[in-house]
Amino acid sequence: MKLSICMIVKNEEQVLARTLPNLSKYADEIILLDTGSTDKTVEVAQKFGARVYSFVWSNDFSAARNESLKHSTGDWILWIDADEYLKEEDLAALKAAISDTAENAFRLTIYESKYEQCEQTTGYLREKLFRNGLGYHFERAINEQLYDGAGKLVSGQAIPVAIYHWGKHLAENRMNEKRERYVRLYSAWLEKNPDDPFVHFLLANVYEELGRLEDALSYHDRAYQLAPTKVIGRQALEKKANLLLRAKRLPEAAKAAEALLQIDPQNIPARNVFASIYLVMGKIDNAIEILTAVIGTRIQGEVENIYQTKAWPHFLLSKAYELKGDAEKARENFEQFQSITGVN
Repeated sequence: MKLSICMIVKNEEQVLARTLPNLSKYADEIILLDTGSTDKTVEVAQKFGARVYSFVWSNDFSAARNESLKHSTGDWILWIDADEYLKEEDLAALKAAISDTAENAFRLTIYESKYEQCEQTTGYLREKLFRNGLGYHFERAINEQLYDGAGKLVSGQAIPVAIYHWGKHLAENRMNEKRERYVRLYSAWLEKNPDDPFVHFLLANVYEELGRLEDALSYHDRAYQLAPTKVIGRQALEKKANLLLRAKRLPEAAKAAEALLQIDPQNIPARNVFASIYLVMGKIDNAIEILTAVIGTRIQGEVENIYQTKAWPHFLLSKAYELKGDAEKARENFEQFQSITGVN
């Protein structure tokens, strides 16, 4: 089975030099749609055998994605960004998955990771691999989604292949440029689509990264109000609870966490928030009871957020046992936290 890799890029010479070597070993063709690079992006891409096409950027990610698909001749298409890295063993597993299957699309796990590292603490599933020639295409100018020829949202089978996203760990000046660009894009989208909960959620996250707490809280609130029974609404409420906790607005954080527990009685971020509040209140045993239960919770049906389910509870437990005067257990839990996160 012939594999095509499609990506859209602009000024990505540095990261492409790290991500293309592995891709070039396993892809039968690499299609790179350049939207106006002024650095050596094109030269780097061509060095690894990519076919480069120019495209005038129109603030529409789907338009660019669909243009890249037009140039693909493979049986299968993997669509990724320049800052998404795959290990060779994952590429080999991907090739094996498409070699003999009746499936038309697969979901892969995307992990947010530091640049040039492969961390698996926070991840999510997304349809990234699909069979060519079936009319699959992208819709939505931002937060582009994959649809089939009949206009139905594609839902593929999950396979154990990891993609490591390095895009949130660029140099600070580049990150701020990227954040401000996304504020403009998301805001423009919401002017025409004010009831889109996912873009409210995305904009809230960007405002959080920019340190604009009230804006972040406001947009998470709106995302939750628009989709209170959906996953995106729950995630927005989780973010809100944690932001309020970090801002030391404990009564508000507790209220948000309680709302989460009404939706999902086993919700881990909510339980972590309550454990943190108990520590502040000096109710150490209550915090330990919650955190011990959190660490023992088995996650099913979604990618486990290791930071929430394991790393942060161990960190909080280390603080709890320190307050109790149990130095050995405090050390053990902090070492567990270090092992999971790589923090020294």
